[in-house]
Amino acid sequence: MIKHLYKRTIKRNGKEIKAWYYWFYDEFGKQVRKSCGQNGKPCLTKREAEMFIDSLDDEEINPKNKITFNDFALHFYDDNSPFLIKMKNKERVYKRQTLYQKRLYLGRFLDKFGTFAIEDLKPVDVENWVLSMDLSVSVMNNIISVINEVGKEIYIYHLLPYPFQIEHLKRKLKKPKGILTPDEIKMLFPLDYNSLIKTWHVIGESEIDTIKFVTMIYTILSTGMRSCEIRALKAEQIIDDSAILLNAMIDSDNERVDHLKKATETDLKWRIAILPERTRILLNNLRLMETNKQTDYIFEYKGDLYDSSFINSHFKIVLRNNGIDEAGRNITIHSLRFTYNTMMKREVSGEDLRLMMGHTTEAMSEYYDRSKALDNLPELLKNKNRIDSIFN
Repeated sequence: MIKHLYKRTIKRNGKEIKAWYYWFYDEFGKQVRKSCGQNGKPCLTKREAEMFIDSLDDEEINPKNKITFNDFALHFYDDNSPFLIKMKNKERVYKRQTLYQKRLYLGRFLDKFGTFAIEDLKPVDVENWVLSMDLSVSVMNNIISVINEVGKEIYIYHLLPYPFQIEHLKRKLKKPKGILTPDEIKMLFPLDYNSLIKTWHVIGESEIDTIKFVTMIYTILSTGMRSCEIRALKAEQIIDDSAILLNAMIDSDNERVDHLKKATETDLKWRIAILPERTRILLNNLRLMETNKQTDYIFEYKGDLYDSSFINSHFKIVLRNNGIDEAGRNITIHSLRFTYNTMMKREVSGEDLRLMMGHTTEAMSEYYDRSKALDNLPELLKNKNRIDSIFN
């Protein structure tokens, strides 16, 4: 049983003093508060209180001594916890961001059920609690995954005769991702420099911030890159001003890693993106405007990497400012990749498009190491004139 120390001010012989108390949850989930000390003599120092707590018999306080979810799972995802050590030995290491989210979800569960004895709580009660929350199906399933992870360990430790598990919820059909029309692309990316700045300017942003952002967005649109890939882009990845070697991304821990999404140890998913002429000019102009840059990253905002949520929200502001219903049409930053795919499939072969998009079949997975990605460059460059005609 977990007992928590705290101090409070009391009066003794007309004087105020600081004395130590403790609290715990009984078997029914009720919070119980008691004084530290014996024979009417309170503990006045934390050391005395700790010694008093150590001397207490849990059976004396909670005769049934049932193990609660707090007892079992309060430190479940702490660094070097038994569970994480076991996962590491099984070569399942969680990323920092994943652990952060799991701790949040576990905390939410323990806030509600932490004081319940494990043997008294039924999975259906937890399921009803999850369903009562005003959250997306994705988030509710993430909470359920954490509960099931804890529940599996409870069963392994023989604290229950059955696995404490909750069935995941079925995802609702997603609204199709919207794409930009050719007319909208022309409107958003006028050839005239002043018109381009006016179209993309957001109140509070400088001209260099604006040109940097529109260059980043146009590069995504005209190459089919993902936002995690554009954030990781460095000058060294640009090949002869004609293509980009996509061999890195920013992962969920905000670190640059040398593989792309859905990579494996033997297939890093690297690929080549052909660089349209207008995109090349925009990138070169940006480079000339930032001659005093301290890092190799092409796109930075106020001295740091762009945040993915900032990119998406900033993009939506620009769309709204220009009369595009981004919410109603479900247009996000990832829509640019959908738009690229839609426009390009009418112009290049299916095999070339899969190479440029990274949409691989099992037979094509061999393309995605550095040497073979570069080997494809001459063949893919045969499409450059057609790509230039689309993005001009």
